[in-house]
Amino acid sequence: MRIVGALAVVGVACFIAPNRSLAADFPKGTFTLKDKDVVWAVSFDGKGKFAVTRDGKEAVMGSYKITKDELEITDESGPQAATGDAKTAVYKWKLDGKKLSFTKVKDDAGGRAAVVTAGPWEMKE
Repeated sequence: MRIVGALAVVGVACFIAPNRSLAADFPKGTFTLKDKDVVWAVSFDGKGKFAVTRDGKEAVMGSYKITKDELEITDESGPQAATGDAKTAVYKWKLDGKKLSFTKVKDDAGGRAAVVTAGPWEMKE
């Protein structure tokens, strides 16, 4: 009877918290996305820094913070870095295999939001 009770508790726990993304699950590495004829790449170093390139040229460098399933990014430098109130943005993130997708929560930089949410970003080997 104890085994049945334990299995019921595990089943309820799985139902209550299905597939929650955790900060520890956020991937380190480089992801690419082709948007029209432009190839974007973003690298997350696993220590809170990111870098974005556009067709192989530096575009933005900054910092990031993960809280559960949210990614907060802050542009710090680069020719396409957002400034002022728009430099920080928040996205929900989801990793499905080697595909990283983002959903906008708050981003006042329309160009950045359009690229970030353009489709799944593929993990580079």
